[in-house]
Amino acid sequence: MELKEQMQKLYAKKFEERYPLVCFLTNYATVLDLVDMCIHSGGSPVLTDEISEAHEMVEYSGSQAVVMNLGTINREYLDIMTETGLTANRVKVPVILDPAAVTASSFRRYAIEHLLRTVKVSILKGNLGEIKFILGYDTKNKGIDSFEDEADGERYCLELAKKLDTVVVMTGKTDIITDGTRVAKIANGNPRLKKICGAGSSVAAIMATYSGLTEDYFLSAALGTAVMGVAAEVAEERMTEKDGIRTFKAYVHDAVSLLTTEELMERVIVESVR
Repeated sequence: MELKEQMQKLYAKKFEERYPLVCFLTNYATVLDLVDMCIHSGGSPVLTDEISEAHEMVEYSGSQAVVMNLGTINREYLDIMTETGLTANRVKVPVILDPAAVTASSFRRYAIEHLLRTVKVSILKGNLGEIKFILGYDTKNKGIDSFEDEADGERYCLELAKKLDTVVVMTGKTDIITDGTRVAKIANGNPRLKKICGAGSSVAAIMATYSGLTEDYFLSAALGTAVMGVAAEVAEERMTEKDGIRTFKAYVHDAVSLLTTEELMERVIVESVR
């Protein structure tokens, strides 16, 4: 079965009212965006920032995926992520990691190195600068923004996927998804997404929701990036001269919540490279 057909089959599960439970350990700047995107995608969010319950949140609540976002990481939250991630690994629940703004400080370098050494990650989603930083290369990132030339993005994604034995997703002009063997490229999207705080983090929430419905995390990662890209195009079509970025963001959320299987399949531009 071709990747596009697999994506169609998985996306159709959104409408079966399965409501996969996703545990979020995320930053305070984008938390509402992420939980909303989970709900828009047919999931159900649960959150914690209490270390005394972190070790049981996944198993006790029956979470089917975990999202970790480093955007506003601190020492206690790193401990919470570690405990939750270890539990998720033990009960075989996928962990989706977003190393948001990981290049901003030495503590964030320590945090990502600690997490990747301690917790098995199922999907790592970032921009090219974040991916190169994790690999030990120099980057041109500033905060959450990447200014890298994405022409060699596939090479770096493959390198990190093989090193970590995980699915790596690079969000950019063309999104790249790889598990170290399979590679897919998705060419949907709109430049306005770069002006929305939380757009990249929201992709992780969508991917996590579908990761709760399949054990093929390459597939759920590809689907998540496709949904966001298509939603951005649908949102752009609603824009008028008097509409600004905040309106565009609302339109993106609307599009994710209303996107049908037929429209997604008609619009998605996906290429299976290998």
